[in-house]
Amino acid sequence: MFSKALWLINSKQSRLALILLYLVYLIILPFSYYNNTDELNRALLTNPSAYLYISDFSMLAFISPIIVLILSILLIGIGRNTGGIDFQFSLPYSPRQLYLSKWLFGIAHIFMATVGLIILTLLIHYNTNLHKYIDASSFVTIFTVIFLFTIAFFTIGLSIGTITGHYFSQTLFTIFTIFSPSIIYFSIYSNLNGIFNYKLPDNSFEKMITSWSIPYQTGPLSISKEFNEQIVHYPTVDYGNLTIIILYIVAFLIIGLLCYNRHANVNNGKLFVYKKFGLFVNVLFVYLAATLIALLTSTIANGNNTIIYLIGLIIGTVVGYFFYKRLNKFFD
Repeated sequence: MFSKALWLINSKQSRLALILLYLVYLIILPFSYYNNTDELNRALLTNPSAYLYISDFSMLAFISPIIVLILSILLIGIGRNTGGIDFQFSLPYSPRQLYLSKWLFGIAHIFMATVGLIILTLLIHYNTNLHKYIDASSFVTIFTVIFLFTIAFFTIGLSIGTITGHYFSQTLFTIFTIFSPSIIYFSIYSNLNGIFNYKLPDNSFEKMITSWSIPYQTGPLSISKEFNEQIVHYPTVDYGNLTIIILYIVAFLIIGLLCYNRHANVNNGKLFVYKKFGLFVNVLFVYLAATLIALLTSTIANGNNTIIYLIGLIIGTVVGYFFYKRLNKFFD
C-alpha cells in the first residue's frame, strides 16, 4: 500500500541508512567498477598475459545486507525506543498496513538504488574498453542475485523487529537468525562430541545446513579474465539458491505480518515484546552459553575428557542463566 504520510514518516526515520545505500550504489560501486579500466589498461601495456579480476559486485553483496539491516532497525527498532511506533499505531492504519508500508518503502529504495547502479555500470562499461573484454549480459545474473539477496536481508531484519522490543535486541537477534542454522548445528555437533565422544560420519549434513543458510546463497559474483588463454569466468545462475532466497523473503514477510501487533507495544523497550518467545530465547541463550563455555574449558584442558566438558556445561548453564536474567532486568 502507498500512503504519503507513512512514506514521509519512514523517510524521516531512515534518512541515515538511505544516504549510505545511495552512496554505495551510486558513487562508491560505479567508481570502483570504473577503476577496473585503469587496471585493464595497465595490464595490457605491461603484461599481455595478465589476469583481470572484478570483485566489486561480490563486495556489494557483502555491504548491501549490512546497510539494509541498519535500515530495518531504523524503521522499527529505533521507533520502539523513541515512541515513534506508538504514534504510528495511533494513525488510522491497521498493523499489516503499517508493516507493509515499511517493507514496500525499503523495497522501493533498494529497487531505485539497483536501477541507478545498473544504468551507471552500463554507461561505464560501454564508454570504456571493458566492453571489449567483458560481456554485459553477465550483469543480468549479478544484479538479479544481489537485488533478491538484499531484499531477503531487509525482510529478515524487519521481521525480527516485530518480535523484539529494543533496537539492541533487534540487532543481536537478527545477526543470530541469519547465522542460526550453522550456530545450532555446530552446538549440537560439539555437545555430541564432548558428552558422548560421537562424531558425525561425514560432513554431508553440514553441507546441507550451509546450502540452506541465507549468507551463502549469492554464490561467486566476481568476473575474471585470463588474457593469455582468452578465457572469461562469469557468475552462473543457481536456481536452487534463488529459490531459497525467495523462500526466505516469503517466510519472513509472513512472520512480520503476523507478529506486528498493536497489543505487543506495551512491552516496547524490553528485549522481546512477546513474553513466551522471550522465554524460548532465554533457554536458547543458556544452551548456547553453556556449549561455548564447555568448549572453552575443554580447549583449556587440552583434551576430550567428558567430565571436564560436563563441568564446563554446568558452569556455562549457571553463567548463561544469571547473565540473561541480569540483561533482561536491565531492559525491564
